[in-house]
Amino acid sequence: MDRIVVIANPVASQFTGGSHRDVMAQLASSHEVDAVWPGSAPEAATAAAEAVASGASIVVAMGGDGIVHHVSQALVGTRTSLGIVPTGTTNVVARLFGIPFKPAKAARLIGSGQAPTTVGTVRLTLTRGDTETIHHAVFACGFGLDAEVVRVADSDPYRKYRFGSIHYARTALGVGLGRFPSTKPHVAIEAEGRESLATTALIQFREAYTYFGKLELRIVDESPDPMAALIVTRLRRRRVPHIVFNAVTHRDLARIQGFEVWEDLKTITMSADPPVAVQADGESLGLVDGGSIEWSPDSLLVLAGS
Repeated sequence: MDRIVVIANPVASQFTGGSHRDVMAQLASSHEVDAVWPGSAPEAATAAAEAVASGASIVVAMGGDGIVHHVSQALVGTRTSLGIVPTGTTNVVARLFGIPFKPAKAARLIGSGQAPTTVGTVRLTLTRGDTETIHHAVFACGFGLDAEVVRVADSDPYRKYRFGSIHYARTALGVGLGRFPSTKPHVAIEAEGRESLATTALIQFREAYTYFGKLELRIVDESPDPMAALIVTRLRRRRVPHIVFNAVTHRDLARIQGFEVWEDLKTITMSADPPVAVQADGESLGLVDGGSIEWSPDSLLVLAGS
């Protein structure tokens, strides 16, 4: 009998003990199933790696996009499939892969025996001083403005838990209208023969970059092939309302002064002085001096819906 390991985040905004019991009962009807309760993000990644090493066929992330990100770090490049039971606020990955939002329905999908879908991910190789780290992004990544928004939003976990997308939107406006506009271009970016000195880059490689509630936010209208980047050379306070309007109405962001959209990217390299904040899947990766962002095709197995 195939073995499933469920790694749950009980502090996710929509998580309940009853939903966890329902998921475990549903999966136990057809599989050997174990539950793991990590106490931190590193523990979640470690638990996923141990599940892969022990031969689990499926590792389930039950929670929001954060637990999906940390669990997936151990699954990229393996034959172990990622299952998702969305109990977070926005659940971007679940939306992108057509996964039911009701835990019991998501569990039925995972236990149905259907073949997983093979998807690409993005590999981030980051340096800070003499230290190099490797991370994988499942739906989006970036450095500069959005990573600073993530850092500030995460510093107030109560509002993040209580208000979700609204908290991030308020934080984004606060950062965008606050000190970030005074940031001078300090990140040298290169990709496919193009170069820029910028403050920010947002990388899209799915149908949407992220969501505000149910509203898709995108850099390009079509699915990137394989990656697209929004390069911001300088953010001006007076343009913030115009930027927000263009983003929510899906207008061409490249028409905004100081913005560029690069498409058809496979690898992006960057170096920063002073260091720049980086995020992947809405998770802060800290400050870095430089690194590369590379498309990794067919690198993750996902139990996706319709």
